[in-house]
Amino acid sequence: MLRLTENSVQLLRKCLENYNKKLLWVIDSKDMVEIDLNLGNALRDAISNELVKYGFEKDEPNSYGIQLENLIDEIGRYFL
Repeated sequence: MLRLTENSVQLLRKCLENYNKKLLWVIDSKDMVEIDLNLGNALRDAISNELVKYGFEKDEPNSYGIQLENLIDEIGRYFL
């Protein structure tokens, strides 16, 4: 089950709204959601898209990029 801080949930929501609205059910679900490899990678893909677009300045991650990288790692711990 995916358990994230409120800040992480809001960040994930933003990424999903921008890149994969079909997965918003994961964070809106009242039921327990098992995160498997496919679902986890789909969530991380949406975050990665946001990271590539807004998370770097001069080839270095900015503070937003660092938050996104941390979220990618946080979700990865659920299925790796």
